[in-house]
Amino acid sequence: MPTFLRVFDPDQPVCRHLRTKAMHVYGRETPDAFSTSRSSHYHCLRTQFVTGPDGGLSVPESCASGRDCFEAR
Repeated sequence: MPTFLRVFDPDQPVCRHLRTKAMHVYGRETPDAFSTSRSSHYHCLRTQFVTGPDGGLSVPESCASGRDCFEAR
């Protein structure tokens, strides 16, 4: 399996409703929670879908402050 170099900031605010399977396996501090991974599928807990309540895509770079539905974790 190839590995990908990803730079992420664990202090970056990410929405508390963003989820991916990696978060359940590796915990809330997995790099997949802060930087979009090509091997992860993201969804919003509020909608149970790939888009949030505002219709925007549910990925770490988008699920941040500035969105109306954002809640810090």
